Amino acid sequence: MILSKSPKIIVAVLISVSSLVSGNAFSAVKDLSTAFQKLKDHISGSVILNSTEITAQSTIIKNNVALLGSSDSIILKAFDVVRSYEKHEGAIFINSSTKSGFTRATISGFELVQAIYALQQGLIDYAYTSSTLKRNPNIFKGFKFESSAYFPGAVAAPADSTVTKTVKINGSVHKDWGNPVMYSTDPARRPTGCYLAPGTVVVIKVPSAIANKGYNVRVGAHSWDLKAKTTIKRFDRVSIVSPITDTITRVSNPLGGGIYIEVPHLANNGLVDVEIRNAVESPFFSARSFDKTTLENWRNVERKKTGPWADFESDKFMMQVPTSWIYNFDNPVTLMNDWDKSLDAVSELFGTPLVRNKTVLYLQIDVLMRGTANFPGYPQSNYPYTPTATETGNKNHFMLKGPQTSDWTVFHELGHAQLFTKFTGESEAAVNILFVAMQNMKFGMELNKAFSLSVGDKTQITLAQTAIMWMVTENFRKGNDMDHSNAEGDEMKYQQRGYGKYGEIANLFGWDALTKFWKSVHEDYEKGITYPTNSDPTDNRILRMSKAAGVDLTPLIHFWGIKPENGANLKSAIAAAGLKPSVEIYDRLIYYKSIIPRNSEQFNTHAHVIFPGTIGAGQSPYYGQGWYYVWLPVYDTAQGDSAVISMQKIIDRYFPNGRPAPNAIINVNSTKKIEIYPNPATDFISLDEAEKPYNVEIADLTGKVILKQTNCSDNKININILNKGLYIVKVFNNKTIKSGMLLKNKN
Repeated sequence: MILSKSPKIIVAVLISVSSLVSGNAFSAVKDLSTAFQKLKDHISGSVILNSTEITAQSTIIKNNVALLGSSDSIILKAFDVVRSYEKHEGAIFINSSTKSGFTRATISGFELVQAIYALQQGLIDYAYTSSTLKRNPNIFKGFKFESSAYFPGAVAAPADSTVTKTVKINGSVHKDWGNPVMYSTDPARRPTGCYLAPGTVVVIKVPSAIANKGYNVRVGAHSWDLKAKTTIKRFDRVSIVSPITDTITRVSNPLGGGIYIEVPHLANNGLVDVEIRNAVESPFFSARSFDKTTLENWRNVERKKTGPWADFESDKFMMQVPTSWIYNFDNPVTLMNDWDKSLDAVSELFGTPLVRNKTVLYLQIDVLMRGTANFPGYPQSNYPYTPTATETGNKNHFMLKGPQTSDWTVFHELGHAQLFTKFTGESEAAVNILFVAMQNMKFGMELNKAFSLSVGDKTQITLAQTAIMWMVTENFRKGNDMDHSNAEGDEMKYQQRGYGKYGEIANLFGWDALTKFWKSVHEDYEKGITYPTNSDPTDNRILRMSKAAGVDLTPLIHFWGIKPENGANLKSAIAAAGLKPSVEIYDRLIYYKSIIPRNSEQFNTHAHVIFPGTIGAGQSPYYGQGWYYVWLPVYDTAQGDSAVISMQKIIDRYFPNGRPAPNAIINVNSTKKIEIYPNPATDFISLDEAEKPYNVEIADLTGKVILKQTNCSDNKININILNKGLYIVKVFNNKTIKSGMLLKNKN
């Protein structure tokens, strides 16, 4: 109240504070200038500083780093220090003391390196800004970090700075349908096929319709901040983002970098022409719906361009790799088609549109992993490379060989990004089903093999072996849930048994059963109904999954270690929904019961299937090989009998009357006819016009299924197990059902 009566006092106070701030800033700039001069003198050898004195100058730079762009004078002085260091010592990451990286911790002998690193990182962060480029773009012309030759890579400036290229980008990012996925509301990154050479200023011209509407220009695709890394192998922040506030935007970067337009969420400007002046062209393979690079153009033009990074983009997939990897790479058409197919499997699995508001997957190579472990991301950046390695232009890497050869972690992390609903404790398990679906649905890999490879690239952990891995545990024998404590003894995370239920649903009822379920989650979201991502309520989820599959899935999910919370209520809800017990599940549980290791010898055989070779001591006794080491001398008939009893309790609980009635006899006139030859047959039959992959069921005339195979990738079926007689053959996939009659001869 006193101040309100004394406006002159307010003005006086504000002037005083303003002067104080201004005075502090002036003093800080002066301190920076002094620190720059001391470092420069030390580098040239005219004045030698001790380690304490160098660290003091480094501290001044770090404390006042935000002022590095405050004036042209301070920028030029900072440039002068960097030039002096590079002249006398060589560039960071290139000179002998830093070429393998260096520790972030302060250690003797690295004081100068860390001071120069802090200065250069500060210039990237605070000098190369939109305001500075508006004030004086010429200050940046001709200056670059020589370390750019190491990363992101050497490239000469354009011979003619007036050359302009017009590129077309998708200027829209619509709202995605259904439950949101990670990064869906972040700006979409659009490659331009242009590259900013370090030491240059590039001019971007856009239509007025997108000026000051939230669009950005990004120079440098490597956008993850690596400041948490203990070892420094490149600058922490190498990407510079400039807002497009007018039709003309000037950009620069002392390291250089690819040029990308960032399109904000919910922008709706359709295809946009962008003019880019004074840029280098870089390889760009476009498989976008509105612009497709031909194979001829790729081979004769695009892969020969000099920008050090190559972009690949479709409507579903995007990646960046070094140009040194691709200048002899012949066929990106097949490659991108395969990546698109793999992502169609992901979208189909979750019941989402095949084309979303941005690419489903965005992969990127970097000098080191983004984090301490694999992470999802836009971009997903988990795969390091060595910039100094000699390459032949046709790198043997899964990004260029296709998703069929990819590391399982790509789809594991993509699974996290989908934010799909899961039972409690499944977050590091269920995400692996994407890999299985991709390999099986789109590339014809047999389901068991795809399932085996989906964690750890092992080939021996089939669905059956996975079931055994669960049935030999104490928790199974005691009728407990599968451990999902996230502690050392967790039985779900990063293990096939943690998502065996999904593999078996696909095996018994086809992928469509899972697709219908997850699509229903999106449909509910659009109605305002949401479910927790990693703790979908158990009974409600079992009911919804059962409705999607068309049968009662409760016994199968119970077997895989997730028991109903209120079995009586769930049973009533299942009955009210008209869902019947499944003969397929009954038969599968009976089969599982038959393969339980009943004694030490059978347990030993199983253990050495999972871990071939010697199972030795020295690992955690709570999981993996260490767990088997503990139980090998202990497991005997008592444990085997206990597991059988536990399994029989599950069977009796859900199938008190034994095997459910067989399915009704197939009406072969209600579906299309399949040609079977030879017919009659003895050993094998071939199925004409079976669209792959397909499922086949061969039933007797009562409807009892005698032979069943899923996800077949060729047309030949072994019928040796059939007795002589007449059978009904049903062939089906998600699109068609065909049937026919088979006469089996005696063997």
